[in-house]
Amino acid sequence: MAKESKSKNSKPSQVKNKNQDESRVMSILKKEYAFENWILAILSPVLILYGVYIVLGKFGSVDLAAVLGNSGRGFIDFFFLTTLRRVLTGSFLIVIGALVFVYLLIPYVRPSLLELKKISWPSSKTLAKNTLRVFIFLIFLSLVFVLYSFALNPLFEWLYDL
Repeated sequence: MAKESKSKNSKPSQVKNKNQDESRVMSILKKEYAFENWILAILSPVLILYGVYIVLGKFGSVDLAAVLGNSGRGFIDFFFLTTLRRVLTGSFLIVIGALVFVYLLIPYVRPSLLELKKISWPSSKTLAKNTLRVFIFLIFLSLVFVLYSFALNPLFEWLYDL
């Protein structure tokens, strides 16, 4: 009986240690580092730009379509051997770069969307009334500037002739 109780007691402690090790690993993996987002913000447009260059087949004056697929390395040439493969590879890079860009924008957009839900939007009648007021004011203001122009134009012509 004593042996059974020791073996039963020892197993949970081993499981706890294993779970503690896993939780330490997970806590390290889940920890966010500030520089990661900066690196992603730099690499995302670069990835999109490279994808565009690959899809177009040109990099400045260099014809990439002739260069890509002739490296002599089978794995690399596989992605660029034909025009279709080159375009698919470039499109994949563009999509990945765009997804990373969206991933980086989510923390900034989410609070804005939550705030938009709190806004009380005007009714269509109120919106139409306010829009009409703005246009009337703009017409009035433009007429004022036209009148100023008619009134002050002779004065400016006289000053320029001196």
